[in-house]
Amino acid sequence: MKTITGLTGTVLCVLLAGCGAAEDERRDADTPFSTELRCGQLPIRVEGKGESLQLEIGGEQRQLQQAVSASGARYVQRQDGEGAAEGEEQEQTSLWFKGDQASLLLDGVEYPLCVPPGSLIEPFRASGNEPFWSLRAEQGQLELNRLNQGELPVQTWQAGDDEGEYLTRDEPPIRLQLRDEICRDDMSGMPYPQRVRVEVGGEQLLGCGGDPARLLQGGEWVVEDILGGGIIDRSRVTLRFWQDGKLTGRASCNNLMGQYQLSGEGLAIGQAATTRMACSPALMEQEQRVLNSLAQVQRFDIDDTGALLLYTSEGALKARLEH
Repeated sequence: MKTITGLTGTVLCVLLAGCGAAEDERRDADTPFSTELRCGQLPIRVEGKGESLQLEIGGEQRQLQQAVSASGARYVQRQDGEGAAEGEEQEQTSLWFKGDQASLLLDGVEYPLCVPPGSLIEPFRASGNEPFWSLRAEQGQLELNRLNQGELPVQTWQAGDDEGEYLTRDEPPIRLQLRDEICRDDMSGMPYPQRVRVEVGGEQLLGCGGDPARLLQGGEWVVEDILGGGIIDRSRVTLRFWQDGKLTGRASCNNLMGQYQLSGEGLAIGQAATTRMACSPALMEQEQRVLNSLAQVQRFDIDDTGALLLYTSEGALKARLEH
């Protein structure tokens, strides 16, 4: 069972930790709680007391109030919306906890699932090489396959006592440890969001896991460089990767819309469409370079500074996250 540490230093088993409705009803409404979550690339911090919750994102603080929900705990920040009926409010920002995970709607934009550090997000995949192994965890079931040793029986997993630790109780028991850190597959070079260690039968297996898409999602990327040629001063090129495979942004002059797809080997971006506004020749030329480069992307990486690198055969587009 996961817990959330209160501001007073007490460890609370509150609704954010998924302790059940009966436990929720017994908790002290005046006892504060806090937690840190990551919604794709977006880190957030939550502090709450009673029916009030403070959401901190990139130094900005939002005040939310608990709202009625059929399940979990839902907090909302409401504001009057244009065109709304008198007295009606339009929801733009909310945080909805179910267990130790949460769904974030920020200024009308839905973000990837928000989870604590070291979380196993189902369906979960992990693998490693030398020797090759693969692991799948889905619907509470964990399956491990090792080259030349075959597939172990499917086992039920549960969270351990330590952050990022997951255990099975059947024979042979499997201990899975996840650490949130960029991990690159040493065969394909594909970056993954977690380093993985599996211990089973006295053997230790190392590899990478999690969904690479979470490294792309969770904010807007602002392009700083195009294939080593820089970018026009005060121009703006942006990219946002959505959970449904859509890509949107600004190409320099016009807005762009397209699709992206991740495979085991890399990243592919389809030819993007744009709006039809005309700008200066320099901006239009830069826009064409952006569109041509995106269509030629083969893979991506995140460097040590957190910048996104979209690689083509001629170089890379470099972008930095702007939440």
